[in-house]
Amino acid sequence: MPERGARYKHAHRHRHGYGDVISAIELEPGQKGIIASIRGSRKITQRLADLGLTPETAIAILKTAPLNGPIEISVRGSKLAIGREIAEDILVRVGEN
Repeated sequence: MPERGARYKHAHRHRHGYGDVISAIELEPGQKGIIASIRGSRKITQRLADLGLTPETAIAILKTAPLNGPIEISVRGSKLAIGREIAEDILVRVGEN
C-alpha cells in the first residue's frame, strides 16, 4: 500500500462489499457515488466536512476544468468547485447506484 499522501498515476480500484472505491478525480461528469472516506490532514478533512463532504454522503461530478483545473461537484444540494489534489483524496464508492 502506498504511503499516505502518495499520488496515483493511474486508476486504482478497491473491491469492498459495497462496490468499487475510487478517487473522486476518476469519476466522469455525470457519474455519481457515495463518499467512502477522505484521506488527508485533520485540517483538510475538517474543512471538507464543513462543506458537507462526509462519509456516506452522495456526490455527483458536474464538470471538470481542462488543464488540471478544479472539478465541480454536487453534494447535499450545493455545487462546489474543488481542486484536483483534494479530489484525489476523496474516495468514492461506485457501482451500487
